[in-house]
Amino acid sequence: MSSFLIIGATGNVGSALISQLHEQGHHVRALVRSASRAELIPAGIDIAVGDLDDAESLTEATRGVDGVFFMQLAPLPAQAENMVKAARTGKVRKIVVLSSIGTVLEPLPMIGAGIAARDQVFRDSGLDVTYLRANTLMSNALWWLPTIRAEGRVYDASDPGKTVPVDTFDIARVAAVALTQDGHAGRAYIINGPQALTAREQVEILADVLGRTIEFVPLTPEQFAQHSIEQGTPADFAGAVQNLNELFRAGRAGVISDDITNLTGITPRTFRQWCEDHADEFH
Repeated sequence: MSSFLIIGATGNVGSALISQLHEQGHHVRALVRSASRAELIPAGIDIAVGDLDDAESLTEATRGVDGVFFMQLAPLPAQAENMVKAARTGKVRKIVVLSSIGTVLEPLPMIGAGIAARDQVFRDSGLDVTYLRANTLMSNALWWLPTIRAEGRVYDASDPGKTVPVDTFDIARVAAVALTQDGHAGRAYIINGPQALTAREQVEILADVLGRTIEFVPLTPEQFAQHSIEQGTPADFAGAVQNLNELFRAGRAGVISDDITNLTGITPRTFRQWCEDHADEFH
């Protein structure tokens, strides 16, 4: 069996990917930022302590693996360059990058432009890179938790535009295919769930699953950004989110692709299934 390095190992996608690869019998190495984070990794997984800003630790973590799953908290090209250098030193050609549908939307959102610039580093590397362009994550619904608990409300600035939310478990399934099978180098896949939904429709599904009333409160993207700034969000990030909400509102991200089904042979999970799986987190 093959050996793989998972970056972002404690995140929703990375943790699911670790479990799937381990169950398939592959050797898995998880990159964590500190030894204390290793407690979050399941038994039987190799641990490498390192950081995307530390090229030397990345090089050490990459030694002996056949492929890398790469994700970042922020799309910093310098970190991608460190990954490319480490892969070349370790003679690793295969990298699967968690990207975003925002890199191919028109007009290009500010956040999408940043991710696209990061992706270009990998594209220029000459390595065998696969790009997973994920739509909105179903797990983003957890961002609603504070106001659901405090007020029984969800505030949103994307309605009536639709996105196609995807379960991180399904992103991990595609990543596992791209890592363990040949033929995916240079490919970019649109990763989304089976349904285009407005945020209002998502809240209605969540409320139905929870058996309680949740009030949906629509805001304009500008109102949402101003509220975020008042809550302490940096103005530049709030502006980028405002820009993204404007595109969502216009329905730019409501594109449905069959890539998950075509690649894995299994249809992606619905938002209702995600809500049922995570209902306990909303109580």
